Amino acid sequence: MVAKHKMDLRCFRIHDARRGIRLARFGKTSTGPAAQRGTANEEAYRLYLQGIYGRLDPPEAIQRFEQAIQLDPHYAQAWSGLALMHRRIGNQGRSTNRPEEYQKSMEAINQALTLDPTSGDAHSMLCENKLFYEYDFDGAERECKLAIELDPNSSLAHQTYARYLSSQGRHDEAVAEGITAVDVDPASLWSQFSYGISLHFARRYVEAATQFKRTLTMDEDFGLAYMTLVTDLELSGNEAEAFEVWKKLMVRWGNDEKSIQEIKSAFQAEGWLGVRRAYDKRPEDSSKVYFHGAAGYAQMGMKDKAFEYLERSFAGREIWIAFLKVDPRLDNIRDDPRYDELLGRVGLK
Repeated sequence: MVAKHKMDLRCFRIHDARRGIRLARFGKTSTGPAAQRGTANEEAYRLYLQGIYGRLDPPEAIQRFEQAIQLDPHYAQAWSGLALMHRRIGNQGRSTNRPEEYQKSMEAINQALTLDPTSGDAHSMLCENKLFYEYDFDGAERECKLAIELDPNSSLAHQTYARYLSSQGRHDEAVAEGITAVDVDPASLWSQFSYGISLHFARRYVEAATQFKRTLTMDEDFGLAYMTLVTDLELSGNEAEAFEVWKKLMVRWGNDEKSIQEIKSAFQAEGWLGVRRAYDKRPEDSSKVYFHGAAGYAQMGMKDKAFEYLERSFAGREIWIAFLKVDPRLDNIRDDPRYDELLGRVGLK
């Protein structure tokens, strides 16, 4: 309990210091801790920090933000945090009720902006919803730029803009924003991961793999970092290491020894292509993302199946459709007329 209390106090100091920099940069003045923290309620602020920095699962983080809002309904930062977590739930697999999570996220964003129209975090979340749900790419860039203008020391703002830039194929800019996000908040798991994603889409696979390994030293249970690390190791030609990481991930997913042995035999027989073929025979898991299935089929040269899954991904408004233009796993199907037609419908042409 003492260690947890010290961690909370450290978060207070870090957050207050960053907030002071933001206020000074825009010529604003702080009248004390309440102005810096966005609330005069110490318990609400503590709950907010747990939600933002606690590395909780989104439902647990949502509970913290809701508790903070109960204590201070005018706490705009807590409303923005609530919007962020509903967005993260909306980014998950097939079983997610994405329209419902989008609606909850938008309601929280609107409440945050009503309370504080200059909230950079709220504008960042509006950028995310436009980018990953509405596929309004022009609107997303406007909101991202506004978020950075309002709060240039927000790691969230730079992370979000980096993802937007990657989706548009503006990779040098995306990497630069990813670096800035890490510089602003090097202790943020999502800052480190977002930087890796920008390197991945820039096809800087070796650097990306190194960055995802760094991210996993911060949280060895971060599944997204494992998945993208596997992809970058594979694409860089390091299939043996990719397979070792994949086996570790299968264990974390709860696969039994028989399933792992089946995949191991497939790898020994045919390399990574064998792993893909063996895994494709396994029963479907409702939590999988259609887009990743499409990418796997594309890499195996199964174009019809790839487009079937891309259509399902688009219909379900999965986050990864925003990266349709740049995902290297889709290279095998870019010469198909159906690819250009889908790019047009998404709004990426």
